Amino acid sequence: MYDLKARPLGHFDVAVCGGGVAGVGAAVAAARNGASVILIEKSGALGGMLTTGLIPNIMDCANKGGLVKELLDFLNGHQMTCTRYGKRVDEDGNRIPGCLIDVEGAKYFLEKACADAGVAVLYHSMLSAVDHMDGHIHSILLTTYCGNYSLSADIYIDATGYGTLADLTGLEWECGDPNEGRPNPASMSIMLGGLPADYDGTDSVEDKNRYDTMLLENSIDISAQQATVVKLPSLQTWSLGFNFEYDVMPDDIQRLSNAILSGRKEAFHVIEGHKKISGYEKVYNAGSADYFGTREGRRVFGAYRLKNEDITEGRKFADGICLVTAAVDVHKLKSDDTTETQRGVYAKAYHIPYRCLVPLGSDNMLLAGRCLSGDFYPFASYRMMGNMMTVGEAAGFAAAICAKENTFPAAFDGTRASAYIRSLGHEL
Repeated sequence: MYDLKARPLGHFDVAVCGGGVAGVGAAVAAARNGASVILIEKSGALGGMLTTGLIPNIMDCANKGGLVKELLDFLNGHQMTCTRYGKRVDEDGNRIPGCLIDVEGAKYFLEKACADAGVAVLYHSMLSAVDHMDGHIHSILLTTYCGNYSLSADIYIDATGYGTLADLTGLEWECGDPNEGRPNPASMSIMLGGLPADYDGTDSVEDKNRYDTMLLENSIDISAQQATVVKLPSLQTWSLGFNFEYDVMPDDIQRLSNAILSGRKEAFHVIEGHKKISGYEKVYNAGSADYFGTREGRRVFGAYRLKNEDITEGRKFADGICLVTAAVDVHKLKSDDTTETQRGVYAKAYHIPYRCLVPLGSDNMLLAGRCLSGDFYPFASYRMMGNMMTVGEAAGFAAAICAKENTFPAAFDGTRASAYIRSLGHEL
């Protein structure tokens, strides 16, 4: 028998599970609206894939206010950003700007935002069990280096990316494409040093094709469709995307672990291959991601499920809490997949409604980030970090008001969350 004795951490108005961009957005918004908040993170830094995942690119951020703008303004003020235009386009064919950021600067800002708002941050804490009875969460169990702890809250927010809280609670979810159930591939990200100082990366299709040709001519095999090299704003480093790992499901830890091992092995051989190319002899791995880039986790069933026609028709909702302008972006689902990224599903600017954050089956939980309720193709559009932080802010606001007014998320008027998001300067 396992000894699961746990020391109590107390009671909070709002408990946020997951300290990525959605979780930080939720925690800060809840605290700024008067709630006592604890933010539970399994690593030792905030930001999730933005920071410890080494994906330092905030996509779909041009129309965002709130914490997204605060983060970018802070980093801009410290010369820790640069702008890049990627391949994603809006409904008019215009490319949508993303912002490349300094990872360490982002870690500091996110911690500062939490501290200034009065959020209690708990690091190296893994959500392990949920006391859920009659559709209500009574407490959660955390496993840490320092032992087991328990805590309770009025409202719990699942911002884990994987939908871990929802899964431990026993809620229904799905993952993968509608035909074969295959998820978007996962990827190992690394930072490169030692590239030629004047190399600006692979911003255009022509740049990518030239880089791919160089790899091919030098017998450097990569598993991704194309390599992506992006120059970062500081430290003379570049972000390298090169790796695809297939069929990494959110409920298979062995497959996830093997994918990480495979990704790092590929990184080593790719870098060693670069060293044999004239001008690239000094290339080195400046760091590999602590968080593995699983593009897709559990998509939890909610009060409303964002559907394909919602995004292809550009639908707006009275309780809309985020305006998404990114295109559908589905990568290869298996090694021989040659289908283009949008797969015939062309999104127009659309809303994520508040109801997508309200899960079915638990009355005091909200969803924030990738685990919100939506179908495969909408997910492949809204999963960008600029959207996920905004969704987090809406969830945090709703959670704080629910705790204050002694009500539950399903009874909360989503138009209030929409009005709050507008008040932060987000375009809707």
